[in-house]
Amino acid sequence: MRKPLGFMAADPAGDGYQYLEDLACAYWFSEALFTALELQLFALLGRDGRSLDSLSEAASADSDGLFRLLRALERMALVVRAEDRWFNSQTAALYLVPGSPNYMGDFLLYRRYMQGNWQKLAERLSPGKPEHHENLDYRERNFRYVRAMDVLARQKAREIVDRLPLTTLSGPVLDVGGGAGGLLRALQARRPGLDMVLFDIPEVIDAARRLYPDSADWLGITPLAGDFRGHWFEKKFGLVILANFLHAYGPAEAPELLDKAAGLLAPDGRLLIHDYFPDRQGASPQKSALYDLTMMLNTYNGACHESATILGWLEAVGLTHCSICELTTDSSLILAGREPGERLSTEPWMEAADRLGFDRATAIAPHKVVTGSWVTMKCRFGCPNFAGNRQCPPLAMPHDQTRRMLDEYRVAVLVEGQPPGRHFHEMLLALEKELFLAGYHKAFVFGAGPCTLCPECPPDGSCRQRDRARPSMEGAGIDVYATAANVGRPLAPVKEKGRYVKYMGLILVK
Repeated sequence: MRKPLGFMAADPAGDGYQYLEDLACAYWFSEALFTALELQLFALLGRDGRSLDSLSEAASADSDGLFRLLRALERMALVVRAEDRWFNSQTAALYLVPGSPNYMGDFLLYRRYMQGNWQKLAERLSPGKPEHHENLDYRERNFRYVRAMDVLARQKAREIVDRLPLTTLSGPVLDVGGGAGGLLRALQARRPGLDMVLFDIPEVIDAARRLYPDSADWLGITPLAGDFRGHWFEKKFGLVILANFLHAYGPAEAPELLDKAAGLLAPDGRLLIHDYFPDRQGASPQKSALYDLTMMLNTYNGACHESATILGWLEAVGLTHCSICELTTDSSLILAGREPGERLSTEPWMEAADRLGFDRATAIAPHKVVTGSWVTMKCRFGCPNFAGNRQCPPLAMPHDQTRRMLDEYRVAVLVEGQPPGRHFHEMLLALEKELFLAGYHKAFVFGAGPCTLCPECPPDGSCRQRDRARPSMEGAGIDVYATAANVGRPLAPVKEKGRYVKYMGLILVK
């Protein structure tokens, strides 16, 4: 189940680490909001929006940094982008623009002013004060950092290894910036016998040896210390891993490092990149853009590069055969090579929905799609199109038949889009066709709202385009509001003209 923010899915029976990681980063969200208010971005955008250059000049802000903030605000649904202009979202226009009757900016900034006291909570509870990280020397701080990152790496590694085409993977393997080797050890457990090299800067390798003092922990793994930018390697590799590595470097350095990594590959070798890509939705769509701001604040010139940019860099160095997928946590993978090969393991329906341009795609178990007889009653008593459209009640599929159909499937996907309705319908048909041709012969879509294929249906109730017409979710008795809420995508009725409209469609896969 995909959620926009981990702590919204608090579950005492849960066992996932992502919930805790999201809690630890929750202040990233509030700081992005507070900064936008302090720079008066919502006021400057006003009703008509602005270009990046115009907004940068008006806010006296660096355009590159401002773009990175706006990208995060866009993922937080506070601003929207249309071509080269930025606009306030519906929520921002209502509550964050000074002069609005519901303006809450000053109240929200007051929350920031209390932040300093929150940072003293431990001292307030225990005046003796626990040991603080900043009181340790560099070697001990570095050791604790490497130890903490190794825990995260081992958690992530389980899924990363599951996504790799292990049957065709060949060694040796080079993990650049691999920390204490968590990913290599997970890979070694699944593909024993591969020669592996763990490469990182000297102090990290030193911490890794402290963390794993037993020689048995290093069987098959050779630790190697150095600076990747200037280090010369004696051999070629079947797999080179850059995990959480590229975001430490800016757009001038990162392509050069990719070029070097590509040069270390054997002819049939593959390059694996694990990172946060701000242009990917993933399980936490805001996280990558916010992580990019973290790189801007905590490194010399680090940046989370968009996957589209990285794919362009890979093509430039001859790695033209690429696949990409999201992890179930908050990051993504790219696997690239010079020659065609097995791709990353991912759900083809999610990949297709992303490629076709849907705003979001969320897997849902068919039994969580809610149906009811009352839904079609809302059509009968409240919709002017009742009995006027072949795909709407009373001619549409009755809710009990819809329920029986849903129960014949194991996988479904809820997809989101925007008006116009005809374009959204064409996207749904394209998704259904692509999955059918990929071997999912049961693929079938439900649309949003009345059918838009023809200006009107024939008086005899027949359908001129039966091959392209599809029932709407609500017309077939599906409670769209409850279904969307079941996957953490709550909907609210549009109360006034001009408000943001969201379309929901459903594709049954297999």
